[in-house]
Parts: sequence; C-alpha cells; structure tokens
Amino acid sequence: MVRKEGRRWGATVVARLRWGGQLRAARKDVATHRAKAEADADPRYRLALALSQCTLGELLAKVDRPAEGLPHVEEAVDLCRPLADTELARHRDALAMCLGTLGELLTVLVRPAAAQAAKDEATALEREPADIVAFYRELADADPDRRRPALAAALHYEASWLKQHDRPDEAQPLAEEAIALRRGLAQADPNPLRRVALARSLCLLGEVLGQLGRPADGLPFIEEAVALRRDLAEADADPRRGIALALCLRALSRLLLQLDRPAETLPFAREAVRLWRRVAESEAGDRRYRAGVAVSLHTLGELLAKLDRPAEALPSAEEAVDLHRACVGLLGRHRLVGALRTLGDVLAALDRQAEAQEARDEATALEGETAPENP
Repeated sequence: MVRKEGRRWGATVVARLRWGGQLRAARKDVATHRAKAEADADPRYRLALALSQCTLGELLAKVDRPAEGLPHVEEAVDLCRPLADTELARHRDALAMCLGTLGELLTVLVRPAAAQAAKDEATALEREPADIVAFYRELADADPDRRRPALAAALHYEASWLKQHDRPDEAQPLAEEAIALRRGLAQADPNPLRRVALARSLCLLGEVLGQLGRPADGLPFIEEAVALRRDLAEADADPRRGIALALCLRALSRLLLQLDRPAETLPFAREAVRLWRRVAESEAGDRRYRAGVAVSLHTLGELLAKLDRPAEALPSAEEAVDLHRACVGLLGRHRLVGALRTLGDVLAALDRQAEAQEARDEATALEGETAPENP
C-alpha cells in the first residue's frame, strides 16, 4: 500500500512539474507578445497576444484553475473581436477558437447561459457566409450598440465571397448595407479601425460595380476609400500602413482603365510603386513586400506601354521581370509569364526585336511548363 501511494505521489509530482513548465512558457509568451502589441499597432501582434492568452487560459483550466484562466481567455476574445469586426475573412478562425475555449471554461465554472452564447457564436463563425450574416443580424436586432460592428463585418464578408464567385448583383446590396453601418460606426467612434473597415467596404462596392459594368458608379466609392486610406497612412509613420492605400490605388486604376482613362491612372500607378518600395526597404527580410513591388512595377510598365511611352516603360518592365523571377514562389509562374510578355511588347516597340523575341520565347516556354497535361 505504501509503495502504491508512493507511485501515485510521484506521478502527481511529475505531472505538476510538466504543467508547471508549460505554464511558465505560456506566461512568457504572453509577456513577449504583450510587449510587441503595446509597441506596435500592427494587428498581427494583437492577434499573437490573443492566441497566447487563449493558450494560457486553456492550460490553467487543465490544472483545475479555470477561474484563473477565464480572464486570459476573455481578453483573447476582446482582442480578436475588433480585428474580426474589421476583417472577418482573416480573423474569424481565431475568434471562433477563442470563443470555443471561452465556452468550455464558462461551462466548467457553471455559467451555462454565457457558455452557450460563446459556443453558439463560435459555431456560427464556422458556417457559410449567409449563415454568419443571419446569426449576427439576429444579435444586432436584440443589441444593436454591441453587435452592429459584427453584423457589418459579416455583410462585408458575404459580399466579398459573392464577388469572388462572380455574383456581383447579389453582392451589391450587402456591400451597401455594410457601408451604411460602418459609416455610422466611424462617425460615432474615433477608433481608426472603424475607418479602416469603412474603407474596405467602400473599395469592395466600387469593385463590385466595376464587375457589373458600371465603373462610373463605382468610382466615387473607391475615391472615398483612397482618401480614407491616405489619411490613415499619413497619420501613421509605419510604411506598412501604405500597403492598404496601394491596394486601393490599384482598384482605382482598374476602374479608370475600364473607363478608358489611362492618362489619369498613371500618377496612381506611380504612387503605388513608391508605397510598395517604402515597405520593401523598411522590411528587407520579407519577400512578400518585394512581390508587391513586382506587381506594381508590372502594372506601371503595362500602363506606360499602353500610353505609347515604351522608353519610360522599359525600366519598370525590366525590374518587374527581375523581381518576378526572385518571387516566383510567392507570385507563381503565370505572373512571371505576364511580366515577360509586357517586357517583350515594350522591347518590340523600341525596335529591339531580338531581345523582344527572347522574352516572348521564355514566356511561351514557361506557359508550356505550367500548362496541364492532356489526358
């Protein structure tokens, strides 16, 4: 009997040591991510803090300390929610995970109503876009002050999904409703995330209207989105804040080209290149930003070629090809093919036929490598 009790005591000590090590590591992660989130407003640091807090809360529950773990998981949800309210497509999985953990802790702590509410929301976030809208619409009807941001995010998410699936006619009213909600929220709340969310929905509606063959109707929405993004970027010294502005400028350029106004597009294309270069220079170790420079340079080269200015287009077209080669793993061979074809057209316009043919031949060879085999 003494031997058995000794074994049980030894196992308990080992378990405590194991959990104790994990808890110390989790607390260290929380402290590290909190310091980063307080020093840098980039959403990825707040997301990392949320996930580390959720992990710590789960560990505390596993060692029979759920009441101690609850504040950590509640903070994780509070951190994820505004991110999801701004960009649901990117953050819904994280919010759903934190809500699910919150529901489990509340169940253990015998708070059944709150536990069920958290679990229901976590489950809803894993459903189809229309179901997410229906879920948050019901909540917003009951509690508009707290739930309108989530409803607006859900509407934007479904509208974006419909646009991507070539159903712009169905996307339009949802994007319009998202804008109406987000405009009111941005006017009532100075939090920059409210204006970020509004700019996203404005840009989406402009793109939807362009997809419907109504670029003139879409133009004012994207112009407003560009103005919002420009104000936000100028208010923040971090060059990364210019990425969203560059993406809005690309959407604006597409509508202007759709309206056959390429000359008006040129300054926006040049600005997009400058914005991407600033980020790439400040984050030299991140290839994603060089990929952004590559795409913006290709767009600028194409535009200058379209305006019959091949001599000006050549440096952009050549650099675009070089960067597409370096970033082919991120951008794909099809984008390199496009950059090579643009370079070929520019060289041909400059009567450099041999070099033009060389670029076109390489593009054709790459297309052959990426084309699916015939059955």
